[in-house]
Amino acid sequence: MLGLVAILVGFLFPQNNSLDAQLKVLLNEKLHNYVKYEYQIVQEPRNYSRIEINNDKQTRLSKNYLYVPVKIYNSKNIPSGSLLTVRVKLYQNVLVASAGIRRNENLSGGMFEVKTEEVSMYDGKTLEPDCDLTNFRSKAVLKEGAILLKDMIEPVPIISKGDKIILHTGGLGVDVSIDAVARQEGCAGDVISVYASGSKLYKGKIIDKSNLTLVE
Repeated sequence: MLGLVAILVGFLFPQNNSLDAQLKVLLNEKLHNYVKYEYQIVQEPRNYSRIEINNDKQTRLSKNYLYVPVKIYNSKNIPSGSLLTVRVKLYQNVLVASAGIRRNENLSGGMFEVKTEEVSMYDGKTLEPDCDLTNFRSKAVLKEGAILLKDMIEPVPIISKGDKIILHTGGLGVDVSIDAVARQEGCAGDVISVYASGSKLYKGKIIDKSNLTLVE
């Protein structure tokens, strides 16, 4: 992880040095998992003589907005609660497609570059750059330059439609098996449809690439 970098990009309100210092401390703590961030105050309480971040209440991050509880003090130094709205840009090292990728194409690390990109809108759906893509494939078409997200990949099926498999139907310690053909693809643990002699349909749970156990 690269060192955390905080970049102030210009307030929409007059700068409050005390608030700025408090906010940087909070952001460094809350956003330490990101490579860097940028921020901008978009809504600040009005008519106060002093403002403090309220560390007794929870700061909430919602995609590219951070909602910070604060205490505002009036001219008589009486506090009241309010919220500070901060727009953030969050940057992370992610996997980016080096070229277009087809749907159901088997993936490998060589298909991607590691780049620092803004991920504010992805809400934790990105993959770690060192993740192992062995035995995974693309669930959708990826364009060149697309960031690889968790919901864009799935395990490569160990059984494909049309594969010849063995369906184990025995019970009470007696293994009875019949030859069958898969009507669906699937991974270990999936329940798929198969048909056996006479084109009778069954449901089987995948054990490995050749064997299923009867479900119904």
